[in-house]
Amino acid sequence: MRVLILSSNNGGGHNAVARALTEVFEAHGDQCRVEDCLSFISEDVSEAVAKSHNFMYRHAPKLFDSGYRHSRRHPQTFMEHHNGRRVLNLGRRNLGRFIKDGGYDAVICTHVFASLMVTDARRKYDLPVRAGVVETDYTATPGTQAGGLDWHFIPAASLRPELVALGVPPEKIVASGIPVRGEFYSRGDKAEARQALSLPVDCRHILLMGGSMGAGPVPELVAELVRNMNENTFVTVVCGTNRSLRDQLSAVYGGDERIRTLGYVENVSTLMDASELLMTKPGGITTTEAAVKRLPMALVNAVAGCEGYNLDFFVDAGGAVTAEQPPQLARLALAVLRDDAWQADMARALDAIAIHNDREIIWRVMAGE
Repeated sequence: MRVLILSSNNGGGHNAVARALTEVFEAHGDQCRVEDCLSFISEDVSEAVAKSHNFMYRHAPKLFDSGYRHSRRHPQTFMEHHNGRRVLNLGRRNLGRFIKDGGYDAVICTHVFASLMVTDARRKYDLPVRAGVVETDYTATPGTQAGGLDWHFIPAASLRPELVALGVPPEKIVASGIPVRGEFYSRGDKAEARQALSLPVDCRHILLMGGSMGAGPVPELVAELVRNMNENTFVTVVCGTNRSLRDQLSAVYGGDERIRTLGYVENVSTLMDASELLMTKPGGITTTEAAVKRLPMALVNAVAGCEGYNLDFFVDAGGAVTAEQPPQLARLALAVLRDDAWQADMARALDAIAIHNDREIIWRVMAGE
């Protein structure tokens, strides 16, 4: 089977899901290709959308949240004949030709923009290709109801009523979990992970992340942790692509061996294995990676938007804690870190979610198995 996976560069999560899907399909012998959906309009459009998204996400989270809520309140933005849909249709011809010339049997979308573009390309050019969209947050993405693909793969069965209420046919909804890379589906030995990272084997370790862009009140969280943690507590801060954040933290805490500051890393799985607790903003992919690792979380609502729904999902399930302000969250995180029974309860809550996360479901449905 030849599979086209359409992602989008506005946020790292969509590309992470695309990589996870590529893993599972190629393991079954299928040929996969990942493309940025907006590049079929033009590379300039793709770059402009990615830059504006990243800027708002990192520097203007309230504006990002406002835009997200506006799109939820005004679903007509994504309907046919609306200007927003017309912009996406500027890439319809190029996408349709690419699918046809590539001889693809199936298309999987990891972003709503891609699903709308594929919907219109299939109709316009009568493409005999199976198509599905993967939801990458624990809610229905604004515009989901405007698509017309064969399947909607959702993070949890509990979200099914939300999509049905939006008009998605129930027979098209498949609860699969959010796909993550294969290395996250097993929990490695904690001592071995700490040795690999040159951490004391007997320490207590917090992994602090701000997503791929290092967003959120990371400096405030670190400062409060340092004020309240003991000598046996270590914190690894992953700043992602945010170089200024890494430089800032390194300048302040460079002499404290308990605070380790990293940039963009590829060994997140090992870092999670070495940790008792993950502190992070609630991106759909990061929270899912932690869930399948059964790693308790302390979540900061730094950006809101779709991430507010992710936060509510995991807090309500019992797999995460949260607080309104960074100082309170830091102190709450340290309380969890010192309480083995609390951690065990949170891990069990995550297990009840993780046992239903199976990216193989997506392969079986798309392959017609």
